Amino acid sequence: MKRLFITFALLMILISSGILVFQWMGFRTESAVDTGTVEVNQSYSIVHQDGEFKVNQTIHFPTSVPDSMTIYWPDGAENFTCKNQDGKNCLTKENGEFQISTLNVEPQEITVTYTIHPSTEAGFILLRDWFPVFSGVSTSSTVIQLTEKSLRTGNWLAGYQSASHKKLDYIDYYFFSGEGQPSDLLWTKNAWKEKRSPAVRMLTEEGVPSDFGDSLDSLDSDEGFVTIIQTKKIKPFQSPHLIVMGGAFGGDQINNIRRSLLYQTMSSRDDDAWLKEVVVGLLLNDAPPTGKSAWAYKQLKDGLSPSEWDELRQIVKNPTVDHIMLDDAVSKVTGFTSSFFADSVKGKGNENQTLILHGNKPIIINQESKELSYLLFQRKKYIQFAETVKDLGFEMREIEPGVFLTTVNGNSLRFYVNEDYFIYNEENYGVLVKPVQTIGDSDYIDIQWLEKLFKVDVVENDQDIKLVKEK
Repeated sequence: MKRLFITFALLMILISSGILVFQWMGFRTESAVDTGTVEVNQSYSIVHQDGEFKVNQTIHFPTSVPDSMTIYWPDGAENFTCKNQDGKNCLTKENGEFQISTLNVEPQEITVTYTIHPSTEAGFILLRDWFPVFSGVSTSSTVIQLTEKSLRTGNWLAGYQSASHKKLDYIDYYFFSGEGQPSDLLWTKNAWKEKRSPAVRMLTEEGVPSDFGDSLDSLDSDEGFVTIIQTKKIKPFQSPHLIVMGGAFGGDQINNIRRSLLYQTMSSRDDDAWLKEVVVGLLLNDAPPTGKSAWAYKQLKDGLSPSEWDELRQIVKNPTVDHIMLDDAVSKVTGFTSSFFADSVKGKGNENQTLILHGNKPIIINQESKELSYLLFQRKKYIQFAETVKDLGFEMREIEPGVFLTTVNGNSLRFYVNEDYFIYNEENYGVLVKPVQTIGDSDYIDIQWLEKLFKVDVVENDQDIKLVKEK
């Protein structure tokens, strides 16, 4: 009996262990599918001589390796190569895009090489966006080793806290390391005066302001570090690790530092790093300076009510940023479905999407469910124009492109799509908005004008939206 009990107990332990392993593997698989992101570490070996930078980049995959990656080269890059750890070519070009493939061993490294020839200004060289960006990866840490063979009288700077420089007989050797993607790099002839706080290094030509440390006491240094260069010889710019400012040290500069440090606390796919700029802007309630993130911020600001905006700022406090999180947050605060960030991510490059939020409730007319599109656009609600008017029982015809004619209770109405007026009984009525306009790929009417001109009550509840003609 005792032997039977022990056997049964061992059997149950084996079964339980199997179930736990299966569940854990399922969890791992599901998580990988959800994130679609592989963390990598990167190192760069750069040799500069006579205006040419030869870059040798090694990407280490600590755990998993994507089947393939799209690579976006820096502007002006040339002489591309890619080798896997077996020395085989892993660079192809498909449909006009460069792809990294044949990554079959886990974990492994790949080595990418290319050359760049940045312009040289009087007294400095600035390398911005000098590195390739790979789809589907998130860079955890970066090491940059730079060998300088030509410019022996100045210094190279990066934004990282960890930096060293050795002056040898024939070359200068620089070593930089930090978290996240590569820092911008700057070479100057200047002899800088330096002062540090826990989160900031400041370099100036004329001496660091006496209140430098006091001004930075409120900044959190746990997750990041930024280098500031104060000079009038270089056009000011903002980046996650390195900031150049031309004016006096003050409130605006503190906000820029806070922006960079906050950016460093977040992670995202490298090819979607602009999403972090959007979140930083939301948290600071301050628009990103330029680019795709500035456009997206403005779309949100124009498209959400003040209360929705405040709620969105509270729920995007997340260390991991992706388009799913942001679209879900917008959907939650508005009650409409958002694909704005998903569409923006798909449209790589400079394509700017418009924030159009889609209703997900059935539209009921005369107790029948209708296939009608319902939108929230720039804080106003819209419904498909011609289709809705016809479903309400009114005759509608397009008398010429973009001009619609109908009759309501014996009164004629003529609408001009995307114009701020309409014709009622042959009288022109100018209004402050466009009653009918093209949004996306269809024409829509403002719900308020639908109610006013067609004598319809639009009743929205938790389950559906009812359109009821007034009696």
